[in-house]
Amino acid sequence: MNGCTTPITKDELELTTHDPAQDHRKIAAYYSHEAAKLRQASEEMSVRITVYERLFGPTSDWANGARLLTQSYEDAATEYERKAREHLALLRVSRPPSVTRSESR
Repeated sequence: MNGCTTPITKDELELTTHDPAQDHRKIAAYYSHEAAKLRQASEEMSVRITVYERLFGPTSDWANGARLLTQSYEDAATEYERKAREHLALLRVSRPPSVTRSESR
């Protein structure tokens, strides 16, 4: 029941609009934000790789697993950035022709 009473924030999609551009903008922002979080996780995992190499050796399962996880984060971030670009491109395509001032009066 709490979900029904929670106010809408400006970060959420406004479902009363019929403007697809608003949707693409929000979706692109979501993917960009997630890509940034994944890049941060990748950077943090890179530090762990160094620690694991010192503790267990460069060919240890710990170091190799951390490398694989780092690569996975990087791949996911790249994919999310691609999706963000896709939605930004759709935003440009879905914009209706602008109305001139004389037509809007």
